[in-house]
Amino acid sequence: MKDTDWVFGVYRGQERLRDENGIKAHPTQKPLKLIQQVLLSASNKGDLVFDPFMGSGTTAVAAKKLGEKNIGIDTNEKYVKISERRIKELDEKANLFKTGKAERKNLQMELQVI
Repeated sequence: MKDTDWVFGVYRGQERLRDENGIKAHPTQKPLKLIQQVLLSASNKGDLVFDPFMGSGTTAVAAKKLGEKNIGIDTNEKYVKISERRIKELDEKANLFKTGKAERKNLQMELQVI
């Protein structure tokens, strides 16, 4: 394994969104830390992130947490509603997710530890 490799476990955590029946809400929901790592590597704070397949909104959540702007679209109304709910919940908890320069650096370090 190289020091540039990203290692993430199989996604079964509490972060997994489920519907009222306990079924996963989106079949390909990505881990938030994975998307954060992609954004940290490919964009800068304040950039505009466009997600043409918004799905469950993980990219939007990651972008907001990292201080980036986001535009997301999806053709599935169910997934749009899930994304809207996640973004609304994030906005309501904004004080818990403020990431300044120090927090961003700590996040980068945390995501690089294997």
